[in-house]
Amino acid sequence: MPHAAAREMRSPILSIHPYVPAVEQQGDVICSMASRGDCDHKLVAEVRPEFSDGTSPRWRVCGEWLTSHPSAIAHITTNGFQEPAVP
Repeated sequence: MPHAAAREMRSPILSIHPYVPAVEQQGDVICSMASRGDCDHKLVAEVRPEFSDGTSPRWRVCGEWLTSHPSAIAHITTNGFQEPAVP
């Protein structure tokens, strides 16, 4: 499992926006947390961390990462999900 060894993120998560419904990975639309071809799960959410320079990229993530990563679990437990995103 490519996401099983998830480490704590260096940047805090500002928000997690679910994709309703989940979307297939294809072309350049891949899980941001895996190397190309290392993840074949559906994308379920957009995660927006805040970098130290103030930027907030949009990372597409699969359910495997979202339900196994300590930072994501902590954010969901504390803040829940934000409004759905359009992939």
